[in-house]
Amino acid sequence: MAPTSNRNRELRIKDAELPSTAAQHQPNSASCSTEAHQAAALIFQREGHPKQAYIDGEIWPPIFKPEFVRSAKALVPRDSDVFVCTYPKCGTTWIQHICSQLMTDNYGPQVGHGKELCVTSPMIERMGAKFADNLACPRLLKTHFAWNNIPKSSSAKYIFAVRNPKDCLTSYFFHNRNFKIYDYENGDFSAFFELFLSEKIAFGNYFEHLLSWLPHIHDANVLFLRYEDMCADLRQAVRQIGEFLGGEAAKRIQNETILSRIVENSTIGSMKKDQWRWFPENNLHQNSFIRKGGSGDWRNHFTREQSDRLDAEFRKHLGGTVAANWWKEELTWDEVEDSGIEADLLSSSPFSTEKASSSASSSRRSSLENCRRDSIELVDFSNLKASLQNCIPLRERFSSQSSSGYSSLSSSLY
Repeated sequence: MAPTSNRNRELRIKDAELPSTAAQHQPNSASCSTEAHQAAALIFQREGHPKQAYIDGEIWPPIFKPEFVRSAKALVPRDSDVFVCTYPKCGTTWIQHICSQLMTDNYGPQVGHGKELCVTSPMIERMGAKFADNLACPRLLKTHFAWNNIPKSSSAKYIFAVRNPKDCLTSYFFHNRNFKIYDYENGDFSAFFELFLSEKIAFGNYFEHLLSWLPHIHDANVLFLRYEDMCADLRQAVRQIGEFLGGEAAKRIQNETILSRIVENSTIGSMKKDQWRWFPENNLHQNSFIRKGGSGDWRNHFTREQSDRLDAEFRKHLGGTVAANWWKEELTWDEVEDSGIEADLLSSSPFSTEKASSSASSSRRSSLENCRRDSIELVDFSNLKASLQNCIPLRERFSSQSSSGYSSLSSSLY
C-alpha cells in the first residue's frame, strides 16, 4: 500500500525522500536470510539515518514485507501461545532464550542451519502469520508490536518487558550499526539520538509504545518484567517466568538442578559464547549479536545535554504515570537528593504515583555512583555497607508484597 500524503506530513517525510517501489529486495519468509523479492514497501534512507521501510503509514526495518506485517496483526492466537512483547533492545532475546529452556526439552545447542532462535521463536511481524501457523504448539512468538497491534486472546500468555530508555537507545544504536540490513555501520550516535526521540524510527516511538502497554501490565495473562530487575536477580526472574508459564515450565523451576542450569545458560556471559544461536552469522557486521547487556552503558555515550533532553521527554510522556519512578537511579546523570518517591511497580493503576518515606541517603548514592564510574578510591566502603544494611527492612517489605511477582524489584532500587 502506498503511503498517504497525510501520514507523510505527520512523520515530516518528504515524498521525494521515498523512492520508487520498483525492485525492492526483501527476505524469504522461511529463513532469516535477506534474499527474496517484493515490491510493495517503500525503502528509504535519510541522511544520517539507518535504512528503513515505510508500510501502511508505519516505519519498519527495510527487510519487512507488507503482507507479513498485515498478517501478523490479524494472527489468530492459540490458547497455548506465549508472546514475548517488548520495544526493541529491552530483553527480547534474553526472555525468549529463558522461555525456550522452560517450555521444551529440545532446546539444546543449535548452531545455525535454520535452527536459530529467530526461526524457532519468530518475530511475527517479520515472518508473517503463515510461518507462525506452521509451528507446533506451544508456540513462543516474538513481537515488537505496540498494544493496539497485538493479536489478543484471553487464553494466550503475554510477557511484556521494559528497559530504561537511555540504555535502550544506546543498545538500539549499536544494533542498527551491527545489522547489515540497515546500511549504518558507521552511524553517528548524535544523529541516532535525534531519530530515537522522533516517530521516524523502526517500530515507532519508545514512549508511545510503553504508554500503549501501560494499562495492561496487571492483566491476568500478562507478566510484566523490568530488564533491570532481571539483571539484579536472574534466578528470581527465571522463577517468575516459570510460574507464569505454568505446566512443564513450572515443574522445571521446582528442580534446583534444572533451574540452576537455566540460570547459568541465561547469563550474559554464557549467551555471548553462543552467538550463532540467535541470528545467521552473515546478517551481522560483527561476530556478536549479544554486545554487552547490563545497565548503565548509556553513561559511556550520552552527553549531559542528551541526558537532560531525554529526561525531559521521559517526564513529558510518563510523568504522572506508574512508570514515572521505575528508573530513578538508572537515569540519573549526577547525584540527586532523594525526593521521597519510590518506584511504584505494585500500583494497580498505571496512571498514578504514590509517595512513600525513604531512608535512602545521599552518601549511599554517591558511593554507588563512584563504583559505577570506576572512581573506586572515592568510595567509603564502611559507610556504604552500613547504609545498605539499613535497606534490608525496606527490601523485606517489598518482598512481602510479591503476590504480583515483583519480589526481586527491591534489589534494583538501591
